[in-house]
Amino acid sequence: MNEKKKRLKREKVMYIYIALFVAASLYVGLLFYNSVVYENKIYPGISVAGVSVGGKTKKEAKEIISQKVEESRQNPVFVGQGKYELNEKDLNVIYDIEGSVEKAFDVGRNDDLNPTKNYSKNISISINVDHAKLSHELIKITHEENQKVEDAEIFMEGDDLKTTPESIGSRVLLTENIHALKESLGNIEYEIQLRKRVMEPNVKEENIITSKDRIQGVLSRKIILKDGNETYNLLEKSMAGFLSFQKESTSLAYAMTLDRFFPTPITGSDVDISFDRNAIRDWAVSFSKDIDSEPQNAKLSGGGGGVSVVASSRDGKKVMIDDFVSKMADALKGSVNEVEIPIQVTKAEVRDDNLNELGLKGLVSRGYSNFSGSPKNRIHNIKTGASKFNGVLIKPDENFSFNETLGEVEASTGYLPELVIKKDKTVPEYGGGLCQVSSTAFRAALNAGLPITSRSAHAYPVQYYTPYGVDATIYIPSPDLTFKNDTGGYILIQTFISGNKLYFDFYGTKKEGSIKFAGDANATQGVSEYVEGITPTITEKEARGEGSFTAEFYRFIYDTSGKLIKKNNWISKYDSPKKYPH
Repeated sequence: MNEKKKRLKREKVMYIYIALFVAASLYVGLLFYNSVVYENKIYPGISVAGVSVGGKTKKEAKEIISQKVEESRQNPVFVGQGKYELNEKDLNVIYDIEGSVEKAFDVGRNDDLNPTKNYSKNISISINVDHAKLSHELIKITHEENQKVEDAEIFMEGDDLKTTPESIGSRVLLTENIHALKESLGNIEYEIQLRKRVMEPNVKEENIITSKDRIQGVLSRKIILKDGNETYNLLEKSMAGFLSFQKESTSLAYAMTLDRFFPTPITGSDVDISFDRNAIRDWAVSFSKDIDSEPQNAKLSGGGGGVSVVASSRDGKKVMIDDFVSKMADALKGSVNEVEIPIQVTKAEVRDDNLNELGLKGLVSRGYSNFSGSPKNRIHNIKTGASKFNGVLIKPDENFSFNETLGEVEASTGYLPELVIKKDKTVPEYGGGLCQVSSTAFRAALNAGLPITSRSAHAYPVQYYTPYGVDATIYIPSPDLTFKNDTGGYILIQTFISGNKLYFDFYGTKKEGSIKFAGDANATQGVSEYVEGITPTITEKEARGEGSFTAEFYRFIYDTSGKLIKKNNWISKYDSPKKYPH
């Protein structure tokens, strides 16, 4: 019996060894089979970008994937259920197909000697993309897709307190969409859904409705605003615009971060009510526009050797916004019921009480020009341009620049299109006709005996600027008209239009001595006390084409004894108008 048991035991051990041997042989056989069959091939079950490459060599896999990529990239990339299209080539997408195939080939090569393992794995293609361009395109989509979350608000309709309902917002998640798009492209999928986050409003209409009585109590305060003798009642409508609402659980900390403050007292409701200091500031800026004013110089009239004030100066006023907002906050908190509007006063430069101090003793000179026959837009531009110089003070020894005082010439500064001479054409531009203003200023400066430091004649003779030669063309930034105030005192410019004539009056201290103008160097031709009355010397007629000529005139400045102390001349070479077609 014991022998039989021993024999069975030996047989059992032998069978175990045989089974282990067979298993080991199969394992080694499978290893050998895999090492031989898949030595240069990708293991079964492996995909690249969803395309099966199992059993393929690296070269075969690369060709398959490359073909798939080329076929797919002919199509646009659809974003947001096809609402937006991106061109993959515009994003400079580069597919690392070779690197991705290498990763596929490496799967299973370093495993723990398991030849029966099922390699079910997909490998995305590594890509490089122009992040700046991709971000730019997605930001454009974001601007279109983002929906602003809005809290419920209140407003006054007559004496009734009304509410506007809240609205749920949404925000496109830019970073997540960039990652999603890159992942999709890496799997040769040319459509992605936009990742968004829903933005819930903080305050809902129902919260405000339950607090309506409390809100009405806050708005019932009577606050009076005072500006000297002027008084204004702060309207409930305005106060309602200052209110902000937050859930009671978070409102205090939130309000502190947003520069908000609470009316008193604060007692229970679904929301805390606060005043938004930024909303008050916006209102204060708008409100102050009816109070703010620029200082206005006194208007003068010269005659009889002196100067008289025909319209007194007016100080400028400007509401001090920061102080005003602080005072409004005190009133809204319940500290005060009256607010004195803080005003900064700026005195006018030319006033009844400082004319002698400025040296504004009388009319120094007048210049005028005639714009009869001008079209409507040209007249408009002349009036607009002349207004820029009315009330301008020129300091002693200042080299006055016409262009700097004129400022920007465009639609936003009040000008209309009209003809100007530009290069070799006569074309419409904003501000056409402003040379009428500069030419008139030139004449006033000439008549005052001021040194002319820069002046240019027009390219061809223009009918509005007779007598010819007494014009000054300007264009921003050049050419410019400049002259120096060498009177020793200030010069005040006043401009006005009478009929079809534009006038520039210079007030100040007139130079001693006398001035006269003539068309020749000997002061025998076309002599006049004022430059507008001269007859210039005309030469070189038709020398530069039909209608061309050269005009010349002289200015003679004498001291009180009649001695000539300065002689100037201006030569203007006018081209043919036909060279500058309209």
